Amino acid sequence: MGVHIADVTHFVKANSEIDREAARRCTTVYMVDVRTDMLPGLLTENLCSLVADVDRCAFSVIWEIDSETFLPVSTKFSKSIIRSRWAGNYYKAQDMIDDPSD
Repeated sequence: MGVHIADVTHFVKANSEIDREAARRCTTVYMVDVRTDMLPGLLTENLCSLVADVDRCAFSVIWEIDSETFLPVSTKFSKSIIRSRWAGNYYKAQDMIDDPSD
């Protein structure tokens, strides 16, 4: 099983001006109708967005799970290149969690 997050370090180098500005902003802020991004739109909406059917740089954690106990047998952290098969959103994810048949 894997969990992946966009690897912005591929595009944003340590101590660069964009890195210092992102540190000042600290996080992306999500409000009802507006979002204030920590990084410029080119990165957040395009280059670092894990969109479906496009190779993207990511940082991944991969677990090998025991098929009987469902407990982790091993864990690996690494930089990776992934190709998402599905571009979901928080609403669809919550629907999947709430629907026991999904």
